[in-house]
Amino acid sequence: MLKPGAMPAGVEEGYEAVCTRIGVEPRSEGWALWNTWSDGELKVTMVVSAVETTEGLIQNWSRGRAIDPVAPLPSQIALVRRDWIGPMTFSPRAVSRMGLNGEPLSWTIDAKGQWS
Repeated sequence: MLKPGAMPAGVEEGYEAVCTRIGVEPRSEGWALWNTWSDGELKVTMVVSAVETTEGLIQNWSRGRAIDPVAPLPSQIALVRRDWIGPMTFSPRAVSRMGLNGEPLSWTIDAKGQWS
């Protein structure tokens, strides 16, 4: 989640600077980043306006409810970028798919606007 005044832990830059790096205009509501796979297994990030929906999904996951989103509506997708950007909260299905076993991960942003 990217929001004015409430950036993810470990992100040193402000909201407007991160929006510029990603390639979207800052919005007062913020943006949700949906990291997923394309049909060809390419890692992609969708920058979507469905902030409240995304917050609800994350709250369910934190309570052990393995609810998977279908997909955002096309009108909610502002941008699709190759590779993942984040920090990320993995869905229970993604944790299983990636073999993470719930291990904590930390992410930082590089000079190209990518998270690593």
